[in-house]
Amino acid sequence: MSDQTSTKTQSDDVDLILCRSQLYGALAYFYRHPASLRTDSIDKEQREMWEESVSQLRFSNKPYLQSIMKSLMRELDKINKQEWVSLYEDCFSHTAHGTVSSYELEYGEEHTYRQPQQLGDIAAFYQAFGLKVNEKTHERVDHISVECEFMHFLNFKEAYALEHDSKDNAETCRLANSRFLSEHLGRWAPSFAMRLSKYVKEGLFKHLADFTYSFLIEDCKSKGITPGSSDLPLRSVNENYDSGCVTCSLKPGFQSS
Repeated sequence: MSDQTSTKTQSDDVDLILCRSQLYGALAYFYRHPASLRTDSIDKEQREMWEESVSQLRFSNKPYLQSIMKSLMRELDKINKQEWVSLYEDCFSHTAHGTVSSYELEYGEEHTYRQPQQLGDIAAFYQAFGLKVNEKTHERVDHISVECEFMHFLNFKEAYALEHDSKDNAETCRLANSRFLSEHLGRWAPSFAMRLSKYVKEGLFKHLADFTYSFLIEDCKSKGITPGSSDLPLRSVNENYDSGCVTCSLKPGFQSS
């Protein structure tokens, strides 16, 4: 009886981890520049998978997340590629200092000398799992879509390890997941999402921002992590630094080394 219970519990855990993987993958998708996406490729099966993933979460705000996800899916039926591109560029522009910055290092205290170290720390997380820079893309490693893609990868890899009785590998992924969320994505992305939500007011990116904020806050809490402030200051625009050497793949994910 205890073995059956243990198996069921592990199976439930795997399903939950895969749901988180799916939802981080969704966030990574929606935060990429739409010019690089096939926006007509989100078929009914994929949409249902995202909605089902939300329904399987054990978060206290699950009904709210379900409602936002349904609203987000409805917006997909209304918007065309040109409108999507226009909205994206209005929010994020073509630089790190867009109306709503989508880069981690633009949030928080202004310490220019620490920026190469911080970018290097983020890149080191990726490299530790055999993920390397794709020189054909032009995003920094601290872009919101890149960091969400990494969380998608870590959750999937943890679930895969559990399914194949590799507890050590699963634990490595779990620890990396919690650490990356605590030190990076969970620290700045709540502020990013709140800023985006206040700026767009309605439509696809409004629902996306609200989902991002609520999902990240609950994912942090579920791991015993204190989420970052929802009102971090932005770095000064006149701070210049060279980040061109640090880019990361998003097409459709990271490259394996």
